Amino acid sequence: MKLNRGRLNWGVFFIVLGAVPLAYHQGAVSMTTLGDAWRLWPLVLVGIGLGFVLSRTPAYFVGGLVVAACLGLVLGSLFAVGPQLGCGPGGSTTGSISQDGSFNGPAQVELNLQCGRASVTTSPDSQWHVSASNTGANNPDVTFSASSLTVSSGDQNGWWLDRGDEDWNVALPSGQSIGLSVSIDAGDAHVSLGGASLSSASFSLNAGSLHADLTGARVGSIAVSTNVGASSLILDGNSSVSGTLSTNVGALDLCAPSQLGLSLKSSESLASSNLSSAGLVRVGDAWQTPGYDSAADKADFTVTTSVGSLTLNPAGGCK
Repeated sequence: MKLNRGRLNWGVFFIVLGAVPLAYHQGAVSMTTLGDAWRLWPLVLVGIGLGFVLSRTPAYFVGGLVVAACLGLVLGSLFAVGPQLGCGPGGSTTGSISQDGSFNGPAQVELNLQCGRASVTTSPDSQWHVSASNTGANNPDVTFSASSLTVSSGDQNGWWLDRGDEDWNVALPSGQSIGLSVSIDAGDAHVSLGGASLSSASFSLNAGSLHADLTGARVGSIAVSTNVGASSLILDGNSSVSGTLSTNVGALDLCAPSQLGLSLKSSESLASSNLSSAGLVRVGDAWQTPGYDSAADKADFTVTTSVGSLTLNPAGGCK
């Protein structure tokens, strides 16, 4: 049997790319260890050298494996601990703010996070609530009106080693229709909006992780863009939704209940997915769940994956 070097190398790359974040989140490897993974970059040169030396031997594939494993390790480490890399420890002072307010009708909410963590939930009352801290005393900017709320990391004009690490807690009312936009740069966001009414929900992730649980929420449209990161999206099965899912050098886990009719128009470039093994069937230019046409509620997405992976209903759920 002839060895396909390209498939072997890509396989090793994706295995390591996924295994590193998994090991980190399971506690098998520390953040400190992964934070130093970039120092292994010389192994790429070693692998290229091995490729030349072993090119005419039965072990010709070893060099490619070394390169693939090294790149998977470095990028996997970035996915796992990206929110903590490059942000700096901050100064000796921790700043904090707390702000509350309310909307008088449909509203637009925009959250722009750099370097840190954000938790976004629904509030127990009819108001919105924002509490945040920053280890560099560089508090976020909060602007609001009767129909809008914007929370942005303070002084977004640049990155520096002592800019500080942010920690946000944002609660949004479920009584009003909200258009939500969340942008994360080198951050980690957990969104759980059960009971919310979202006219639209847009998530943009650049280097970090995103977990968006929309179980119990009514959403008109969804857009998720993942660039060098890992995202997970949990859909509700009691309302129809449409939108776009884009992944570039990253991973997206999509969880959908069996009663939801799912249609994915998927385009892949150097990517992998489990749509066929997850039970979807090819219908024209889309992958669909069996019984899609008769489903009471449907989810229709245009999906683009480039140098990444799309996993539908992964074992253990979307985490």
